[in-house]
Amino acid sequence: MKPVLGVFASVLSTSAQLKNRTKTCSARYASRTGFGFLIGSIYLLVGVSYADVAIAQLREKPPQKVQIQQQIVVPPNETADQLLERGNAYVRLGNLEGAVVIFQAAIKKNPELTAAHYNLGLAYAQGGKLKEAIHSFQRATRLDPKFAMAFSNLGAAQLQSGDPNQAISNLQKAVRLDPKLSVAYYNLGLAFKDKKDINNAIANLNQALKLNPQAPETIYNLGLLIQTQGDLSKAISYYAKALQLNPEYAEAYYNLGAALLIQGETEKAIGQLRNALQFRKDYAEAHYTLGVAQVRAGQKQDAIQSFIQAQAYFNQQKNLQWAQQSDRQIKRLRSI
Repeated sequence: MKPVLGVFASVLSTSAQLKNRTKTCSARYASRTGFGFLIGSIYLLVGVSYADVAIAQLREKPPQKVQIQQQIVVPPNETADQLLERGNAYVRLGNLEGAVVIFQAAIKKNPELTAAHYNLGLAYAQGGKLKEAIHSFQRATRLDPKFAMAFSNLGAAQLQSGDPNQAISNLQKAVRLDPKLSVAYYNLGLAFKDKKDINNAIANLNQALKLNPQAPETIYNLGLLIQTQGDLSKAISYYAKALQLNPEYAEAYYNLGAALLIQGETEKAIGQLRNALQFRKDYAEAHYTLGVAQVRAGQKQDAIQSFIQAQAYFNQQKNLQWAQQSDRQIKRLRSI
C-alpha cells in the first residue's frame, strides 16, 4: 500500500509561522486496501509544512515514477534553498528519483535545512523506501522538535513498516504539538487497530472525523471497526455515508456488499459488489464474494465466472491460498 502524500515544503519558516500555517491546512485523503473486512491504510501527511505558498500540490494519487534516461545534474552554484525549489519541480514532474538526488544535494549544502530533510522523507515514502523515509523524518524532527507534521509522517511511515508502537509514540507527539492535525488522529486510529485496541482506535478516528467531517476513509474505517464489535446495521450506515462522500470508493462498496450478504440481502449485496468491481476490476476479494452471493442467488454460471476471475487475480497477487479456494469453488459448482 502506497501512502498518499501532500505538499512539499518550499521555504524555511520559523516554528511559530509553521504553527500558524498548519492551523489553516485542510487534509485530503485517498483510500487503499488490504484483504478481508478490516481494510485499512496508512496515510502520510496531507497539508502544508514549511511553505508559506504551496509549491508542489500533488494529485490524489502519487505521481508515477519516471524512467531516468540520464544522470541528474546538480547545478553547482545554486544555494540550498534554490535546490529545494528545484527538487519540488522534479516532484511536480513525477520524477521522484531526481527529486531525491536534488534534496540530498540541498542537505549537503545546508545539513540543517529542515524542509529538505522533510521533503526527502516524502519523496522516499512515495517511492516505497520506508526505511530511508523514516530516517529523513527523524532528522527533520531533531532539527525542529515542534514540527508536528514531521512527527505525523514519521509515525505513519513507522506504521506502514509494521511498527505500531513507535508509530503511536510519534503520532501522539504530533497531536500534542498540533491538536487540530486530523491526519495524525486518523493514523493513531489505525495504529491502535493494528494493536487490536478497538476502543482507542474508534476514539481517535472519531476525533479525526470531528476535525475533518468530510473524510470518507475515516468514516469507512469506523464502519470496519464497528462491524468487528458486532453492530452490522450501524457499520452499513457508515459504509453508505462514506460512499455519499466518495461515490468511487471501491473498498466501501465491497464491504457494504459483504455486510449486506451477511444480513441475507443477497440481491442488494450483488449490486454493491458489482459497483466495487466497476471501480476496481482486479479486486480479487470482490470477485470471490460476488461468486458466493451468486451461488446463494442460484446464479451458477455467473458464480463460476466470478470465481474464475477471483482465481486469476489471486494468482497475480501470489495469494495461493485463496487462488486454491477459488479453484475448489469452481470444481464444486461444475460437479453439481
